[in-house]
Amino acid sequence: MNRLPKLIIWFLTLLFIQAFVLDPMLLGVPFVPFIYVLLLILLPNDWAPWVVLLTGFFIGLSIDFIYVSGGVHTTACIIISYARPLFIRAVYSDTISPQNLKIEQESFGELFRYAVFVILVHHFFVFVFVLGSTERIGWLLSAWFTNSLITILASAFVLVLTRGTRR
Repeated sequence: MNRLPKLIIWFLTLLFIQAFVLDPMLLGVPFVPFIYVLLLILLPNDWAPWVVLLTGFFIGLSIDFIYVSGGVHTTACIIISYARPLFIRAVYSDTISPQNLKIEQESFGELFRYAVFVILVHHFFVFVFVLGSTERIGWLLSAWFTNSLITILASAFVLVLTRGTRR
C-alpha cells in the first residue's frame, strides 16, 4: 500500500482539474472529458475487490457532489469497479497472473487499449443513467460517442505527459 500517497495526490489533482478546469458550465460547452476515470483505470490490481468497490464509490460520489448529478457517476464508477477484473482479463489476456499485473507499468499501447475499453463502458452507463429512457436514443449515442472521444483524447494526453512520473 506504499502507492497510497501517490494515488491520493492523483485523486486530488484529477478531482481539482475535473471540478475547476473542466466544468461544463464554466467552459460553456455541453461535453467535457471526464478524466477522473483515470483514477479507476490506474487503481492497483492487488487491492481487494471490496476496496476497489469502495474506492469507485467515493470517486463517483465526489464527482456527483461536484456536478450535483444525483448518483449517475457513482453508479457508473461502481459498475466499472465491479467489472474491473473482467476488463483486465479481456485486455491483458496473455498475462499469466492478473494479480501481479501492474497496469501503470504496461506498455502504452496496452494501457491505452484498456483505458479506451473502460472509458467507453463507463460513459455508456453515465449517459444511459442521465437519459433514463430510450426516447432519445440518437442523443444518447451522440453524447456517448462525443464525450467518450473527448475523454479518450484527454486521457491519452494525461497518460503521455505523466508516463515517467507515475512509476
